Amino acid sequence: MPSIALYYPWMHFQDDNWLKVALLTWGRIVRMRPGSVEDRDRELVRQLCAETDFIVEAAPSPMVLTTVAEKFTEIIDADPDRIVERYGLSEEIDPGPHDLRYSTDWLGYEPPLFQGTWDMVRSVYMLQMHTGGNDSKMATVLSEKLVGMGLAEPSGGPWVRMHPKLGSIYLAVLTDVMARSEMLSPATDDLRMHKAVGALDQLTNLLLDDHTRGPAIEHAENAYMHVALRTVIEPERLAAVPVAKLIRFREAHGDELAAFHEHVASLTTELQAIAEVENLEVASAHLRSLYESKTRPQLNELRRALRAQGIESSAGTLVQKVNLNAAAGTLLGSVAAAGGQLAVASAAVAVTLVPYIAGKVEARRQQVGASPVAYLLAADRELSGRTLLGALQRRTHRG
Repeated sequence: MPSIALYYPWMHFQDDNWLKVALLTWGRIVRMRPGSVEDRDRELVRQLCAETDFIVEAAPSPMVLTTVAEKFTEIIDADPDRIVERYGLSEEIDPGPHDLRYSTDWLGYEPPLFQGTWDMVRSVYMLQMHTGGNDSKMATVLSEKLVGMGLAEPSGGPWVRMHPKLGSIYLAVLTDVMARSEMLSPATDDLRMHKAVGALDQLTNLLLDDHTRGPAIEHAENAYMHVALRTVIEPERLAAVPVAKLIRFREAHGDELAAFHEHVASLTTELQAIAEVENLEVASAHLRSLYESKTRPQLNELRRALRAQGIESSAGTLVQKVNLNAAAGTLLGSVAAAGGQLAVASAAVAVTLVPYIAGKVEARRQQVGASPVAYLLAADRELSGRTLLGALQRRTHRG
């Protein structure tokens, strides 16, 4: 499974909590934000860019832009009148069934600042597309064709603007082609948008069929990882975790994340079947059931194994349940041998007990390293806000 995501459809991330989950899920995330665009990133994004290499800025290649342009041109030329009727920018957009203001048949929504602009004359929110320079998101040949047909119009500098439904379909197809070309996995923080996976092959239906439907889950592997993480970290708790802590966690558990990716990849057959489900609630239920049958048992087994070794880890701190008999009576025996002299006894304890603890630590490291779900255990212990002491206190209160 690719470990690099391709963010779409917008230039700026819209949901900080979604981005936090993405930070815990992906190795990197690529976004298409032209360098000439005003920086409207929030503090979380700026901190990630300054302190990590998680967010990668990249532009579609000329080959990607050409592929998308040729496909749009082919479909537009096959039925230009119908395309112009639906998406043409006449003086007043006809308030018919294909108008954004009156239709609920499409999944897009009004673009955020700097990717959209309100048209006072037409009373519709237009989507802006960057078409100039090395970081263009649309081939010049296509933008000129759209302008010439009245499907887009210049919007100052390297920008054109168009009907938001047409623009959102274009961005979905662009993402699909770039993801295929660069071995990336499309990911979005707006589930109302058109799905990118397979958008190129479905372009005719997307443009001309009001009732196009597709799989509810765009990337089943990614959705499964989100389900797993949200099972051990409640969303409201994650929102409260400082980004600096997430960055440290990510750096400390990179190998475990890679192992968990391999675990998810082993579920490809089941996930591919779930990816075909068109109802979001049903697909989500299938993902949760798969987690309960395939991943949670391994997580529970890892917890049991660590408890059996007499060692726990909470919020990054090692907690030992020292078994004095297993430690060969070193603690009490050393005190007795020293005739009750604590200074002498402490030295004896250091000599005999520390190797015992070190051995336990090494056993834990090996146990965790061998488990494909160790990443979830670490997230539960270090990011969920649930500490070992808190768990013991809750059990005491319940008793």
